Amino acid sequence: MKSFQFKKSGVLVFSVCFLVFASLGEAADIPDPEKWYVESYAPIWREVTTDTASEAGHFYHSQILVHNPDGEVITHDSATWLADSVTEWIADGWTGSQVPDIRVNRINESTTSFIARYLDHYEGGTEEYTCGWYLADLIDGQWKFTHYAETACVAHGF
Repeated sequence: MKSFQFKKSGVLVFSVCFLVFASLGEAADIPDPEKWYVESYAPIWREVTTDTASEAGHFYHSQILVHNPDGEVITHDSATWLADSVTEWIADGWTGSQVPDIRVNRINESTTSFIARYLDHYEGGTEEYTCGWYLADLIDGQWKFTHYAETACVAHGF
């Protein structure tokens, strides 16, 4: 009877250890959200081409909720929204952006918000700073943007 108890306890200990290590392995596969933004997402915008919207699309959920300055929230198909936006910006002479500043707020294990300040470059050497707020959710083990709002840089101390 005593050996049965031991085996039962051993199985329980093994099961608990397996679950803990499996969870740790999954967590290790999830990129740090700031590193994900700075090292993977931001570089896409350095030199804009017609493929930029498609490349950026991998970072977005299939739908994006855009919070307009007037308070209206509109749900867009992310791929269409990105393609239309990039086309419009290129027509305005935009050639790319850098992200010199970012503020990251890890809300919980599956939600992170970002406020990024972009240095936008235009044909002829013109530059301007713009800011955006993003909300990213952990979906199927990957960070995906689900919300966006243009925001005033001065409101965030930039």
